[in-house]
Amino acid sequence: MGTTSTARRTAVGLLLALLLGLLSGVGTSTVLAPSAHAAEKGRVVGEVLVPGNVKLKVRWFDKNWNFLGSRKVNGTIYSLRLAPGTYYLQFTDERPAYNVDKYAPTDVRVRVKSGKKVQKNVRMKPGAAITGTVRAGGKALGGAKVVAANANEQSFSTKANDKGQFAIGGLPDGSYSVFTYDRKKTWVDKSTYVQGLRSKQKRNIGIVLRKKAGKLLVDLRAGGQRVKETVFVTAISKASGQFWTVKAKRGEASFKGLYPGKYRMVAPGVGNYLPQEGAIKGAGVKQGRADLASSFTWKKRGASISGFVLDEVYPDTVLEDVAVLAFAKDGSLLGSATTGADGSFTLGGPITTQGGITLKIQPGGSNPPYLTGAYYCKFGSSSLSPLSVTQGEDLQVGDLLLPQLPTSEQDNKSNCGPDHTAP
Repeated sequence: MGTTSTARRTAVGLLLALLLGLLSGVGTSTVLAPSAHAAEKGRVVGEVLVPGNVKLKVRWFDKNWNFLGSRKVNGTIYSLRLAPGTYYLQFTDERPAYNVDKYAPTDVRVRVKSGKKVQKNVRMKPGAAITGTVRAGGKALGGAKVVAANANEQSFSTKANDKGQFAIGGLPDGSYSVFTYDRKKTWVDKSTYVQGLRSKQKRNIGIVLRKKAGKLLVDLRAGGQRVKETVFVTAISKASGQFWTVKAKRGEASFKGLYPGKYRMVAPGVGNYLPQEGAIKGAGVKQGRADLASSFTWKKRGASISGFVLDEVYPDTVLEDVAVLAFAKDGSLLGSATTGADGSFTLGGPITTQGGITLKIQPGGSNPPYLTGAYYCKFGSSSLSPLSVTQGEDLQVGDLLLPQLPTSEQDNKSNCGPDHTAP
């Protein structure tokens, strides 16, 4: 049997991260100062109240349930250093999925303040369990993947043994749709519904896959062109709710072992296009057959920022190889670009409407911190904030000035530095 996986605030196990929301307006140019995300970290400590010697792990997420990190719990005591902000902590029992005595995952919300310590104790309770046997074509379906998903967007998975037997322990209270995936991708059927599980309850079910599975090949396009990026996309059956995630390459996503019927897709952002969910055009999977004429198109462009970078001392001189980075209000990187030979840049990506952005410019390229301007000089960095952008629109920030380092820090002191006067 396999291991259990838990995913909170994801569409029943879909690996889709949504970017931050944004505003509008342009700020003023300043020398880069320590930002909010560089503030002194705080500490979160506590005790996980479970009897016995249980392997535990804590995962932490931001206030929007975007995953940030994970760590094993040392005994029953945990301690985390986090930047100021609001977080969700999730504690999980790391014993195998087939252990029907596992504890259910426990989530807690915590507010971290700069330089402060907060204690948050956690009490975990035993989970429920689903057990059973999978069969197809009159035989036990050994090695089948079984996924139990609930309405809170949590999913738990395991693998059946060679006799088709499976067990999924550590389930939170609730009702579950149990999806089954044939290892050989030959058989498929609708989910089995298990209603009203409670702590310590064990429910045994029989699963029989009766339909021959189909295949689906989807062309992926954005901006009138085939998608070049390698991305994970998920197809969801409109008839059964079952989902399949694959790695798409060279603008094609190939799915096997599908339930017959129509499909929709959940896809991350690609290039300058936002994450998107919608119907797969032309998809009509039939039993035991391959549908090779389907397509999915990204239509919503993200925001972009464009401008020029000039030498602060010689403002008629454009600078090439300058790194331009955009940071969200919480300090996360939204996107980056490098100036071209004419000093211009356009920074884009799957960026939604939001404000509080900091745009930082600094030496980049193959030989930082040197740039060739009027002279061969060492440069520092500067920033522009706060900025606001709107999805589908380009924010033009005009000319940005990159400061030279003081003369005392230049290798060629006669040519560079703010104290030098151009001939």
